[in-house]
Amino acid sequence: MNNFIFCQFLGLCPYIGVTERTSSAVGMGMAVIFVMALTSAITWAVYEWVLVPFGITYLYIIAFILVIAAFVQMVEMFLQKSLPALYRALGIYLPLITTNCAVLGVATLNMRQLFGTPHSLVKCVVQGLGGASDSRWRCSSWRASASGWSSATCRNRSAASRSP
Repeated sequence: MNNFIFCQFLGLCPYIGVTERTSSAVGMGMAVIFVMALTSAITWAVYEWVLVPFGITYLYIIAFILVIAAFVQMVEMFLQKSLPALYRALGIYLPLITTNCAVLGVATLNMRQLFGTPHSLVKCVVQGLGGASDSRWRCSSWRASASGWSSATCRNRSAASRSP
């Protein structure tokens, strides 16, 4: 098991309980998957075509954060226009994808492990998609089981308190 949540300890915030409903957790997961996949591709391009040729690779964190922030803004605008109910359900947590350390972590891990290798762009996108999909699946399934457990627990306690 080599994923961002349990091995790298990245992206714990959504996993622990950013959303209260399973549908919101799935929507947040899809947004994070989109951002992580595109971030992986664009950070590869920025690093290989801008930072390395100009000899400014030490600015990679600033460049990666700018890319992540731009994509989160795009996702936020898309959701606001096309899926307003999901946009309202996610609320303040949607812009917080920018500060999700898993998104920056996958870009940094890609840079350290994959940049400069053959087919590195494809490998970066696959790592971004795979890591995000695995993490979001675990987050959504955990949220579904946690919400089911708490509802059942409340019903059982309520029924027990009413019985003579």
